[in-house]
Amino acid sequence: MTRNDELQCFILGFGLSGPDGDLGRYTNISELWNEAKQQCFDCDRNELLDALYTLRREHAALIKCVSAGGGFHPIRFERVRNTGEWTDYFLVGDFSVKVLHEGRAHHRKLSEQLRNSTPARVG
Repeated sequence: MTRNDELQCFILGFGLSGPDGDLGRYTNISELWNEAKQQCFDCDRNELLDALYTLRREHAALIKCVSAGGGFHPIRFERVRNTGEWTDYFLVGDFSVKVLHEGRAHHRKLSEQLRNSTPARVG
């Protein structure tokens, strides 16, 4: 299992641990990174950003609400993924992680692989 797989498993689990609303679990990069450091040890922010970037769109929708035209409108990460400003999507303000059906199955698969690759702890 790669480090990116481990972090994607964490991100999917993070999204699943929140309320299952229309837009998913809201967070920001600081909160997500702090949680990742606790669960994935020595995780740096660039590793986390890479895992968010490579997360497949059929596994999770990454959504940010932006103010425009007197209201708030959801913008999916896919809209900015291939632009030079993709990191701003995560580094500025809040975004949500909504785990989709295929993402739930992928999370179970990654979790099982992670359990099988982690040596049992004594004590």
